[in-house]
Amino acid sequence: MRRGFTHWVARGALVLPMLWVFPASGSSQSVSCNLSAEDTGSFVGSCKFATATRRIELSRPADASDALWVGTVEDAIGSTPVEIATYQYSSAPRLIVRTGLWHVLGELSVSEEGLRLAWDEGIEAPPSQTDLDIFITARDLLNEEARWDREDDRNCENDTSLISLYCALARATAGAMGRYQHRQPAMQAVRRVIAAEWPDRVVDHRLMNFNNDPRTTLADVHRLFDLAEESLLRTID
Repeated sequence: MRRGFTHWVARGALVLPMLWVFPASGSSQSVSCNLSAEDTGSFVGSCKFATATRRIELSRPADASDALWVGTVEDAIGSTPVEIATYQYSSAPRLIVRTGLWHVLGELSVSEEGLRLAWDEGIEAPPSQTDLDIFITARDLLNEEARWDREDDRNCENDTSLISLYCALARATAGAMGRYQHRQPAMQAVRRVIAAEWPDRVVDHRLMNFNNDPRTTLADVHRLFDLAEESLLRTID
């Protein structure tokens, strides 16, 4: 991959990062988007995916958020939330796109006329130290049997002294990121380890099913954290 340069421009009251990265050509999973600036301050256009072209709309977040833009990508059956945000890595902050999974933006260019984005759906954003910190916090929340909720329903608002695997990770993620991120790299790493190591304990929701399975012990939960951390360390930035 050949990298270009980075600088910053102001658009109204918002300082926008402009980043050019020239990805390797020929990727079968590359996505490119062209959006026009609207009078309302939003950007509207289309994204060309490998199998279809989809409408995309982005605007400034209405509430406090780490995202620069939020919006939706639409297709024939509905819409998917999308966010453009910065994520801190040890080397430097990077711009990422969240469309379910996280991907590093390969191109972001801003002008008075509009916005251009590009990324590769086949390459997920790498984890960072933040993801390791999430594991530390979640493990601390599940450090003893008496605190472990063995009947998870994925409702983490219950007023209880017990906490499940999913809620421990959700609370740790929200604490590290300012809000819950369902596809946070740390969360994804845990899901993948469960699917690989304990596939017979998964029915539909991996974290809940693994947590509630009567065969799962607290030692299994701690081993899960160890294996997930090992997987992150192989790709961490």
